[in-house]
Amino acid sequence: MCALVDYATSNGCNEERRKVTYFSLEFEEKNRPVKILGATVNWSAMPNYSEANHSEKEQNDGWADISDHSNLMTAKGQGGWTFANLVARFGDISWRYSDQHGEMMSLNTYAKYITTPEGQSDDSPLGIYDSQFGDDDPTRTLLNEYTVPKCFSRDLFELECGSDTDGDETTEEEPRPPYRWILIGPERSGTGLHVDPLWTNAWVTVLQGRKRWLLFPPHTPHESIGMIEGQTQIPSSIWFADYYEKVTSTSWPAEYKPIEILQCHGETVFVPAGWPHLVLNLELTVAVTHNYASEFGPFKRMCEDVVEEEPEFAVRWYAGLKKNGRDDLASCLPYTKKGC
Repeated sequence: MCALVDYATSNGCNEERRKVTYFSLEFEEKNRPVKILGATVNWSAMPNYSEANHSEKEQNDGWADISDHSNLMTAKGQGGWTFANLVARFGDISWRYSDQHGEMMSLNTYAKYITTPEGQSDDSPLGIYDSQFGDDDPTRTLLNEYTVPKCFSRDLFELECGSDTDGDETTEEEPRPPYRWILIGPERSGTGLHVDPLWTNAWVTVLQGRKRWLLFPPHTPHESIGMIEGQTQIPSSIWFADYYEKVTSTSWPAEYKPIEILQCHGETVFVPAGWPHLVLNLELTVAVTHNYASEFGPFKRMCEDVVEEEPEFAVRWYAGLKKNGRDDLASCLPYTKKGC
């Protein structure tokens, strides 16, 4: 069962970031998934659902049938980051629908795709996965419409050499690894089973729609759940058809039992480092997500992955940690270079 935290009332979720909080010790340090309520209260990105027909409790009572009719352009919510509003604001702007290959299409074109017979009949429709939204005008304004919930500890990747003490980039030549995405997709789209890069934590907030999650403990054998090295990632809609019954059966080992989450609009899911997980959109969904490096949890394992996967960034990060007085953390990286 997934833990639940109310952001508005929890004394562990209203602290200044960079302090040790209840959340840091209970969830980041213990590497536990959790669903957070109320983190979007002051976000202009959050649509207005005052006219919604279902309460939050009603939305959480059971799973939606993924064969139900799509809400598409008439989905609930007004203003904020509803899909219809994003199309109205940025319809002519091209967005990435694959971080791996860099393909792009305009939101106007994407809206046509998901409303055509092809988009509505695809087993796994295309989704928008744009890690560069907000880097340039006109989408830069979106970065001012939400904030990172303060319950999360500071993103230590902000301390790379080349960033100032507030984490703002001071050079465009050596960017940090991708860490924020806007996610848009219709029902049956989603993200296949994977582990987030560099053993970072992640948080995902839904602005519109609903997501169905399965998260597996880090020690789960990857081959047993369809994560086979060298093979193509299985789309989440197909994975649920092929594997869900197996991993939820009484014969499935208890130590590998997945955590299931139904995430509705306005809710945030914390994904701890190293947890294999997949996500299925149950209806047209818009979400924002950040990956971040925390000093709590499996920090040394994260350092190993950074050195192996991002060696140039690792050198800059080491220098940044030293520059900001975090020699205790820099010592986990096998570098002795000084400065940038």
